[in-house]
Amino acid sequence: MKLIWLRHGETQSNRQGAYLGHTDEPLSDAGIAQAERLARRLEETGDVPAAIYTSDLKRCAQTAEIVARRWGIKPQTVPALRELSFGGWEGLTYEELMRLEPERAARWYDDPFTHSPPNGESLRELGQRVDGWLGSLLDEAASFGEQPVVLVTHGGVIRWFQAAWMERDPNRYWQQEGLAHGEALVAVWNGKRWRQEPLRKGWEEG
Repeated sequence: MKLIWLRHGETQSNRQGAYLGHTDEPLSDAGIAQAERLARRLEETGDVPAAIYTSDLKRCAQTAEIVARRWGIKPQTVPALRELSFGGWEGLTYEELMRLEPERAARWYDDPFTHSPPNGESLRELGQRVDGWLGSLLDEAASFGEQPVVLVTHGGVIRWFQAAWMERDPNRYWQQEGLAHGEALVAVWNGKRWRQEPLRKGWEEG
């Protein structure tokens, strides 16, 4: 099975470095351009997705719509693919957070599995909802045949997949390089584990 993970295009808050979480902000003009460029690159691979799933938040849904338009596929919204909820910290930058709540923020950075932002989620809670949905998707793998499945989601969700599924070590969450806005990660199941692949030779600019 091949999964193509896409990180949504940029929003205004993303550009400012703010924690966005479940705040439902649309793409900026730059984010729309990133999504359109990503759609062109995906189309150039020649692979037609069996399905496109997206977080229900606007920044992902807009990205998914731009991508899906190339193939005439209707994206399916999946709330489980939402970003980690930062609760009361949403809208704050790292610098603002460390100035306002340095002790609680430090505890969360040191152990995000058991600590969470105020009224937000822990990393364990994010992992549980992503794992539950992804497990149900993989149960349907045979129905997709050789076609890839596209998942449009957020940086935190993709980092979770990289650490917990590809490296099989959730504790390496912070060590993942992650994706920039409007970038893709291709993961292929070889029967034993997930491995990363380029979309196709010529995917990278150069």
